[in-house]
Amino acid sequence: MKDVLVIGAGVAGITAARELERRGLSVTVVEARDRTGGRVHTVRDFCEHPVEGGAEFVHTAGAETWPEIRAARLAVRRCEVARRGMFNLGGRTRWLPWALLHPGVWSAFPVLRHLARSGPLDMSARDFIERHRYRGRARMLAEMVFAHLPGVADEIGVLGLLEDRILQMHTGSFHRITEGYDRLVDHIADGLDVRLGFPITTVRWGSDGVTMTAADGRALSGRAAITTLPVGVLASDAVEFVPSLPKDKRQSLGELVMGPVLKLLLHFSEPFWPAWLANLGCGTGPVTVYWPAIHDRGKGGRRPPALLTAYCTGPRAAYLSRLHQPEAVAVVLADLARLFPKVNPERLLLGSRRIDWTTDPFARGGYTFTRPGGRGARARLAAAETGALFWAGSATTTSTIADTVQAAYVSGMRAAGEVLSFLTAAPAPSASIDQMLTRAG
Repeated sequence: MKDVLVIGAGVAGITAARELERRGLSVTVVEARDRTGGRVHTVRDFCEHPVEGGAEFVHTAGAETWPEIRAARLAVRRCEVARRGMFNLGGRTRWLPWALLHPGVWSAFPVLRHLARSGPLDMSARDFIERHRYRGRARMLAEMVFAHLPGVADEIGVLGLLEDRILQMHTGSFHRITEGYDRLVDHIADGLDVRLGFPITTVRWGSDGVTMTAADGRALSGRAAITTLPVGVLASDAVEFVPSLPKDKRQSLGELVMGPVLKLLLHFSEPFWPAWLANLGCGTGPVTVYWPAIHDRGKGGRRPPALLTAYCTGPRAAYLSRLHQPEAVAVVLADLARLFPKVNPERLLLGSRRIDWTTDPFARGGYTFTRPGGRGARARLAAAETGALFWAGSATTTSTIADTVQAAYVSGMRAAGEVLSFLTAAPAPSASIDQMLTRAG
């Protein structure tokens, strides 16, 4: 029997496992995929440069992962999202400052201040927009504040958005790890006992231990366990918990929505966007934001490959997810022709790849947001109220920007501390308990 079992080799799981091993405990991490990282997924077989199919940015200069990035000696580059951004709110695609000169958007300038002052009663994003009477271009600009979240305006709770620190994300800095985000995962997971291809179907938990069973019947038991299963998987009942989870846990899973997120990676023979471009936000169309995946020059000052990421959330992602990949690519190329009418992107296309987190059985969505009235759901999901079973994952924290890599990291550290306290206070399991757990598996 291990001291601790961890479900999931994403950032939360490997962070918790490493911290517990540093404290002298025996830990095994089980992972359904054939790789570590979870929704950190650096694609290395699309072109000669790594491209992020999942998490992309280190958010803000205060991200809790910065010490790990420095310890791993990873190079980073800052993305000037505001200074080098473009907008399309209908009509021409413009540099962000020029787009904001249009009188039609001026009434939306205080939108972040109005959001920060919301409360005490919750409302949906749609109600917020209607209350402040945003219309036309101002409405599109206001809606783009919520567009990061993978849901429709009626589903998104304003107080939950504030609790999730989304405003800090909008106003903070953005950095990329040059060598690829998976290098941070490799650094944290180095030396851990990680068992890949181990999809869990049943978790039996109690105050004296946890047993988990895989789809093929393999079983492992531990004095304690941490689950980092995404909300989409938990809400789908793909994993059975015995006994059933407490009411507060089930309630939190109803208040959090794991929404659709999709990336379409596009490789062109040459760039047709400005060399200075960092991102292009779209008020209309099938894509939420476009951004060049690589800015750095190659060895010897060579021009980097012309890689563009089409990032889609909510209904836009759901629409493209329903299409076959060639159809989705055609839709996005037509949109790029609309945004850049002087070029024919289709003729320049060398290759494409779709990364659809909605159809991924081990994610079942990109990340979460909170429904109206659901403030506090993340704390309820994280609560240590299930005996020897503890909870981590990017959806279980609001002490940093929710559902980011840094949120996963923070949750892993928190859960590791909870397990240490539990095992320090709990007596070692007896042989009869071992036998009971074995029979339960």
